[in-house]
Amino acid sequence: MKAVLILFVSTSVLSACAQKASAMPSEPRADLHTSQNSLDWAGVYEGVLPCADCPGIKTRLRLNNDGTCERVVQYLERQGTEQTVRGLFTWQASDNAITLGQHGGGQQYSVGEGRLSLLYPSSRAAPNPVLTLVQQTTERNGLAQTLERYRWTLESATDSRNRRIAMLPPSKDHPVVLSFSGNRLSLQGPCNRMMGGYEVSAPMQLTVRGGPASTMMGCDPALMNADTVLAGILAKPLQVEIDNRQSPRLRLRSASNDTLIFTGEATPEALYGPGTTIFLEIAPQPIACEHPPAPETRCLQVRERHYDEQGLPVGTPEEWRPLYENIQGFTHKEGVRNVVRLKRFDRNPTDAGSPSTLYVLDLVVESQLVTP
Repeated sequence: MKAVLILFVSTSVLSACAQKASAMPSEPRADLHTSQNSLDWAGVYEGVLPCADCPGIKTRLRLNNDGTCERVVQYLERQGTEQTVRGLFTWQASDNAITLGQHGGGQQYSVGEGRLSLLYPSSRAAPNPVLTLVQQTTERNGLAQTLERYRWTLESATDSRNRRIAMLPPSKDHPVVLSFSGNRLSLQGPCNRMMGGYEVSAPMQLTVRGGPASTMMGCDPALMNADTVLAGILAKPLQVEIDNRQSPRLRLRSASNDTLIFTGEATPEALYGPGTTIFLEIAPQPIACEHPPAPETRCLQVRERHYDEQGLPVGTPEEWRPLYENIQGFTHKEGVRNVVRLKRFDRNPTDAGSPSTLYVLDLVVESQLVTP
């Protein structure tokens, strides 16, 4: 639904967002949990910013997935002609803050969950004023909606001469899985995970903005070489074709005719609706299940953890308990303690013996080898 904006602007405080938006930095970064790729930040924000000689400046700022923005302001207790200024905005290198263009006076905002915090120079001690999210952008075109409904697993990869690309797809122990959420793309390669903002434009073209960022894990050289090939293919615009059948297939083709073919499996969101994000700490050693579905079954020992918007732990962890359900996408190694971010889904299984809760791995936050 297109938002209807009530615009409050004074001519003396016009602000444009005049620089081209950028996405992820070209250099790989190990920490992929940033505001740009982990938050649904697109939408309309409102609030009152400070003013030197008036009660405040009423501000309404709209950020769009394609990097465009619209900003309107009004000095409180002053009269002024209402105007609208549109332009572009830039993500900072950290991908946790944005910068408005030169006509906006170089204003910078930290991007948090449901809010934008105006950043002052470091010498200023006043608290940061906040614009609050009042309307989230949910519009997606038809192709983007189809991409989001499925979890795509690489089936084949060929070069311009229709020859198989070495190590792609890899063995079943190292599947290549592509997924889409909001304005974000994530690809689990044979070794590392790649992520970036993406957009779909006509005619059926997918572009990863700024190229994908990547974790920096060390693996077998052949697997790391396969990661490099995948990153190179994703770094350029790709033509998209989808065969809509019972098991859909996704074909991504580069300008040089490198071709990746994926098979799709419906995501839990498509099957069960939105999930709930939780954090679980997983003990290094499993324990005996109290009510095992089979003799001598062992369960993960877990406890729920809580974090604030800056990713810092808060509160006291919950009590340890056995987890009877599996975590989709997660493989536990004995002796390794993990903290994971999960999506929890409630479902109504047709099989009476199936669990009513589904856990899906979203991110491994911490991983530590524990010596016995």
